[in-house]
Amino acid sequence: MKGKKKALSQLFLRTTGGMGISLEGRVDIDTLPDDLARQVETELTPRKLSRVARRKAASFVPGQQEYEIALVTEDDRELKRYAFTDQQADPALLDLLDEIAAAIIQEKMRTRRARRQTPEPEEAGGSHALATPIPAESTFPDAGTALVDIAEPPLNAEDEHDGLAEALPK
Repeated sequence: MKGKKKALSQLFLRTTGGMGISLEGRVDIDTLPDDLARQVETELTPRKLSRVARRKAASFVPGQQEYEIALVTEDDRELKRYAFTDQQADPALLDLLDEIAAAIIQEKMRTRRARRQTPEPEEAGGSHALATPIPAESTFPDAGTALVDIAEPPLNAEDEHDGLAEALPK
């Protein structure tokens, strides 16, 4: 009998390519609507994502969207990472990733609005200028670093720097 399934606590998503639109963000699973959280728990499993990442895809297709996902479990805060293209994923997975991307965008918009509504100390004197939100640092390692499928460990694991793991709350 297999051990108890480890519940996801966080999901990191980066999308690049496509029509030039890139997105990066983190989602705490417990903040998602219940139906979306259940779908994430059942569809974004290590087994399913490893299978998708291993599917053969053409080396380059104009407009190809690339996805990088990192999952964190509640129990041991274990980080699992996957990278694949839209060619490798089935339509249902792409729809789910679109919903997650929408949740990330909504959270970013809420954060931006909250920053605009909070007056800066120099603005408290009556100025109506809006502060320009400063983008947060990337939750992923540097932008040029591709995520590696966990089924293919790095050649020299002790030399690999993992900025994503360091970004996770302790």
